[in-house]
Amino acid sequence: MDDVIAHLVAAFVTMPLLSFFLVYFFARKLLKRKRKSFYAAVNVSTLFFIIAVHFLLTVLSGKSYLWHIIFFLLIMHMLIAIGYWRKNEDFHFFTVFRLFWRANFLLFSSLYFSLLIYGMIVRISSNL
Repeated sequence: MDDVIAHLVAAFVTMPLLSFFLVYFFARKLLKRKRKSFYAAVNVSTLFFIIAVHFLLTVLSGKSYLWHIIFFLLIMHMLIAIGYWRKNEDFHFFTVFRLFWRANFLLFSSLYFSLLIYGMIVRISSNL
């Protein structure tokens, strides 16, 4: 049973788009609402996109950028919190975290696809 879970997590980390579509599909069946299903898929797959970007950077460069990613996430969360506070003159942690998490989905999903394409180009050109 542990092997099955390990293989599923490994598949979701290497292919975070798979986790997005699976969560969307099951949430769609369960919730019967497109928007809530989409947001559930975004919330779950964001973590997998962040981890996948870390591993792609590790494979492409040969060194780990985990602390850089964590530091970037902390700075990004701080900037979003300050911007939200300055705009609304109030601070709602859940709302700020939701903005932060969705911004991370956009950023890391685009980084994932960019690094995937870059990695394929580098590997193909090195084999020519």
